[in-house]
Amino acid sequence: MSTIKVAVLVGSLRKASINKRLARAVERLAPKDFAFEHIRIDNLPLYNQDFDADYPAEGKRLKQEIEAVDALLFVTPEYNRGVPGVLKNALDVASRPWGTNSFAGKPGAVIGASIGATGSALA
Repeated sequence: MSTIKVAVLVGSLRKASINKRLARAVERLAPKDFAFEHIRIDNLPLYNQDFDADYPAEGKRLKQEIEAVDALLFVTPEYNRGVPGVLKNALDVASRPWGTNSFAGKPGAVIGASIGATGSALA
């Protein structure tokens, strides 16, 4: 059986993030043939359509790392009833320009934890 490579994108930058802990818990519970790779998103420049002609190095790195995996796991808190800016920015960078969506054709899952009553349902 071959290894299934899963990219993990965590929408929280906090060192003591409960979403980072949630991601690690999922990894421990996953089948042994799953390999998880945490993708760094905290150092990406804010998406700008001017990048579409020539992405900055960190944007190219993000796209290449996502293209190299088989599946995606998005682990996100909810900030102000939405996706945290750092995760939204990573989605924008990796999915652009049109026709070069690095997520295309890859199965994905979204999970999250939050201290609020609705958890991360709106994110």
